[in-house]
Amino acid sequence: MKSLSPLSIGDRGYVPDTYVLSQNYPNPFNPVTVIQYDIPEDGHVELVIYDILGRQVKTLVNTNVKAGYKSIKWDGKNDHGITVTSGMYFYMIQAANYSKTRKMILLK
Repeated sequence: MKSLSPLSIGDRGYVPDTYVLSQNYPNPFNPVTVIQYDIPEDGHVELVIYDILGRQVKTLVNTNVKAGYKSIKWDGKNDHGITVTSGMYFYMIQAANYSKTRKMILLK
C-alpha cells in the first residue's frame, strides 16, 4: 500500500512520500498499456520507452510536473506515429535523483 502525506493545511490532495515507477498494465499488452508513476515533489520528469537494442522509441513525458500520482497511456506507436513491432520494450523514468527502468511486452 502506498503511503500518503497531506500537502498542507487547507489542501485537499495528497502526494506520495517516494518516487515510484509501477509495472505497466496490462502486461503483455495489445494495443494499449498504462504506466503509473509517483512523484513526491514538483520537478522535471522524463519517461521514455526503449526497444530491446536500447534505441529510443517514444518519449511519453519530458516536462515539469506537479507532485502526485500520475499515469499515462502508451498506444504502441513511436515518436513518428508508427506502430512498433511485437517484442520486449523498456520504459525508464528520470526525475530529480531518481531513475528506474522496467520491462514490458507488446504482443500482436
